[in-house]
Amino acid sequence: MRRRSLFALAALMLAAVGLWAAVWRAPQPGPPADRPIPLSDASPLKVVAMGTSLTALYDWPDRLQDALAHCLGRPVTVTRIAEPGRPVTWGRDQIDTVLAENADLILIEFAINDADIRDGVPLAASIDTHAEILNALRAAQPRPQVMLMTMSPAHGLRGLIRPRLWAHYQSYRDLAGRFDTGLVDAYPRWLAQPGWKDAFADGLHPTAEATNRVLLPAILNNLGCPTS
Repeated sequence: MRRRSLFALAALMLAAVGLWAAVWRAPQPGPPADRPIPLSDASPLKVVAMGTSLTALYDWPDRLQDALAHCLGRPVTVTRIAEPGRPVTWGRDQIDTVLAENADLILIEFAINDADIRDGVPLAASIDTHAEILNALRAAQPRPQVMLMTMSPAHGLRGLIRPRLWAHYQSYRDLAGRFDTGLVDAYPRWLAQPGWKDAFADGLHPTAEATNRVLLPAILNNLGCPTS
């Protein structure tokens, strides 16, 4: 009887997961909805990258610094204000630190953590908090350029606990239009990669090699430094 109950419980859990996945099935995002921006002529060019582990734990900011300097023919510095596991509410609390950098360009990505149903930020609150950040940056003197970034997908358990990640990424597209910011729309680029899940050993964090292949060129292309 006990074994039968365990089997019944397991079947119920599988059914619940299947129903969850069906209800929250992400729509196909379509082609990238990039919004390129021209870089300022500041020299040196100062860039701040705000975000999550997808910024803090990778070398793409360092590679971006070198690639932009080579492309522009002038000094470039890229500073990270990013920590693993942090949502956009943490980013809002870093605004004074960000503004103190007097950056010419701010890159922003928090959607991957906001979408986590365990300790993230509900979609409406995430949109409002991003708007707070964008308003603060827009009011700064001198006013920095801003580039929002949709990042990579998730799968497996990490994907199941982010059932509306696609909606958080859609909010970045909407916010970019609303605030007239730049946008690097990397999410559909990832989904277009054959066997993209193979690059995500833990279901959430892509390999550094895949990130440099997919994300870095997308950023450079949207900043006027095409890679191909």
